[in-house]
Amino acid sequence: MDFTIPQEDPMTTTTAERDIVPVGVHQMEIKAAEEGVSEWKVCDENPNGAVLKLRLSTVGGNHQFVFDDLPQHLGWRARQLAEACGGGVAGGVVSLNPDDLVGRVIEVEISHYTAKTSGKVRAVVKKYLPAKPSAASKPKAAAPRTQAAKVTADLDPDHIPF
Repeated sequence: MDFTIPQEDPMTTTTAERDIVPVGVHQMEIKAAEEGVSEWKVCDENPNGAVLKLRLSTVGGNHQFVFDDLPQHLGWRARQLAEACGGGVAGGVVSLNPDDLVGRVIEVEISHYTAKTSGKVRAVVKKYLPAKPSAASKPKAAAPRTQAAKVTADLDPDHIPF
């Protein structure tokens, strides 16, 4: 069997650079989530710099990943993420399991910043938006309780009863 050797080694070619996620609201999938530490998040409330590290990808887009480290001391950010995933707060505590987050599609508001050291423009999470309630979870209208209400409910709304 003969093999053709290409002029360029595909292992050494560079891939095309992806565009930065534009400013605005986007549907994004959580591609990776893990607990870790960040020296940039160390403070009095978080002496170890504990963070939840997220890697987000636009749904249906071909953009760069957006990385977001949620510091453990910023409970309001964790609440935003929990609500974006359709969860909530129980007893004043937000519990987020990284394995449960991977694969979820959430709505995220993106903004840009310019790095001081490199001058590069980066996309960052400005806000996690709450999940919209599904049609199945919307409350149904209460059934009429009296006979008069039942008769009126069955009539055409344009009907004048005289």
